[in-house]
Amino acid sequence: MNLTPSSYLDSLGGYAFAEVDKAKEKIIAERGSDYLIDFGVGDPTDPTPAVAREEAAVHALRNPDEGYPSYEGEEFFRHAVAGWFKRRFDVELDPESEITATLGSKQSVFSLPMAFVDPGDVVLIPDPGYPPYTTGAKQRGGQPVYMPLKPENNFLPDLDAIDPKTADKASLLWLNSPNNPTTAVIPPDFYRQAIAFCRQHNILLCSDEAYSEMYYEAGPTPTSLFEIDGGRDVGLVIHSLSKRSNMTNYRVGFVAGKNELLQHFKEVQTNMHSGQAQILQAAAAAALTDEQHVQEMRQTYGQRREILLPYLQQAGFRDVYASAGFYVWARTPESTGSADLCKLLLEEAGVNTTPGAALAQQPENGSDFVRFALIQNQNRTEEAGKRLANLDLSEVS
Repeated sequence: MNLTPSSYLDSLGGYAFAEVDKAKEKIIAERGSDYLIDFGVGDPTDPTPAVAREEAAVHALRNPDEGYPSYEGEEFFRHAVAGWFKRRFDVELDPESEITATLGSKQSVFSLPMAFVDPGDVVLIPDPGYPPYTTGAKQRGGQPVYMPLKPENNFLPDLDAIDPKTADKASLLWLNSPNNPTTAVIPPDFYRQAIAFCRQHNILLCSDEAYSEMYYEAGPTPTSLFEIDGGRDVGLVIHSLSKRSNMTNYRVGFVAGKNELLQHFKEVQTNMHSGQAQILQAAAAAALTDEQHVQEMRQTYGQRREILLPYLQQAGFRDVYASAGFYVWARTPESTGSADLCKLLLEEAGVNTTPGAALAQQPENGSDFVRFALIQNQNRTEEAGKRLANLDLSEVS
């Protein structure tokens, strides 16, 4: 057979983190796994909290429910989400109609356009940003229009720069706070501006809040879209347990919003999959009721952040941003591209990072930045910092 793949596959290119994995494998093969210090993919290496792993999941495994799980998520999970949302944001959500479980947030980000985007519709996407914002739009034949995230604008999209005719063609606008990769936290005033913009142009506002619990004592505390007046009228919130509770392997998340908006996404889910396993939802529900491990997580990432930042400055990075989340967004030395610098860091210091250009659909929005994910323990972070400082990147051209 001589089958021709779809044109959609041609539009995707290589997935940024798959390319990172290839580079890592080469170094490991040449120098061994102990040599590599990996800050590339944002995959927490700390354990899932015991309350989720050893108590809830094990109990659910020993006392399984029979049959397929609920398309919308089990009732106990949706109630746990509603309880957490009330405690964290003081927002009331109806667990019966305003919450649906997802297979992590990547699945929901990618598939949400199936419910709201028709071929030719514009999808407004922050750039740099999470690649599925773009691939999800493209699989519906949507037209991605990128909103550059620049330091001079505090890494916030410039909504005033969007042509009104383009805005009128848009069906979806993505926001992400704390932002991956820039670490910026969206302030309430900007949410108000975005709500007014979406109401004016009849656009669904999708707020990706997967990193909302990852912030530092000295920095801003992230706000939810639903805390802002009018946010629930125009938007949906996407969330995940992956980063909050080190549950990347469990693939549990949720989408929340008014039923009149959420019901369309639920219909997509019903046709796409048969629900998340009850065992994994039990673990996630338990994690949502426990705040101690979240507080410990913030302390851990804060310590790693404080270790790494001085070394990056010493090494010659021009600017270093780490407001929230568990990333560091570092501007490369002058006249040094992110791809070349990441290659040098990997080959000369055994430190793996993600080039900003790989996270930007328009290379100019990330070509002079490198992203570090704070997933290594304090000792490994310290060792990486020393290796980087010894390179003296200020002399790289």
